[in-house]
Amino acid sequence: MSLIAGEEADVTVRANPVPPACPRDPPHRLIRGRVVVAGNSRQTRPMTDIRSALFTTRDATLCTLAAEPGIEGFPFGSLTPFALRADGTPFVFLSAIAQHTKNLARDPRCSLFVRDPVAAAEASGDAQASWRLTVVARASRIAPAGAELEELFARYAARVPGAEAYGETHDFAFWALEPLRIRAIGGFGAIRWEEPSALRVDPLGEGWREGGAFVIDHMNTDHEDALRDIIAARVGERPGRAQITAVETAGFLVRTEAPDALRYVPFGRDVAAKEARDVFVALARAARS
Repeated sequence: MSLIAGEEADVTVRANPVPPACPRDPPHRLIRGRVVVAGNSRQTRPMTDIRSALFTTRDATLCTLAAEPGIEGFPFGSLTPFALRADGTPFVFLSAIAQHTKNLARDPRCSLFVRDPVAAAEASGDAQASWRLTVVARASRIAPAGAELEELFARYAARVPGAEAYGETHDFAFWALEPLRIRAIGGFGAIRWEEPSALRVDPLGEGWREGGAFVIDHMNTDHEDALRDIIAARVGERPGRAQITAVETAGFLVRTEAPDALRYVPFGRDVAAKEARDVFVALARAARS
């Protein structure tokens, strides 16, 4: 059966729907993204799990330990875009002249603070009523080359517009943030520590190890026009050719020609191989709307 058929019913992929409020929910509990506090009607925006939270935003506060003389070891926070490797490990793209780079070279201990981007954009409201999380990590500089470098850059550029200009301005390098513990807060009363396994996954799990080759072949053979439209919607230019080279739970890599590039397209959530048809239909329809 075709994954994308022109006459199929409309498909809408909604990540992590939030159920309506229920007065019977117990107090101080995170229930599918909603926090209900006894005697308090405030509710959070969705945060069903750690990975879903990180999929929704691209900017974070990178907290390092200062290397500057006179304030050595003091906490130092700075705005830093980030992306995720195939297994969910966060990584950043840092300039050699940036203070946080100098800090990490002295001491690799750091944390990445991420908050609900919708709540962050609101001019009013209680920021503490929404979700946020801190990934406590140890940073290490990545020295990729060839295909690995190209893939890292594709993943980063998918989340950070203008990423190419960063590398042209100063001596930038990729740093992996290996998670040690994660502090997750869903709102008032919903606070917990999580292990790295809450973030890191087998990228070929959920049936992709068995079914990925079929999906890749089918999309490349029968639906290349849909792939070209999906890429055009993301980067503003329709390539002459587009072929999937790899697919995983969180997205897929596409090799394009005219222009020649490697692009990463995120699904926006974790997807099982059995959902491939619905997800690719939704991506194509969104690109063409």
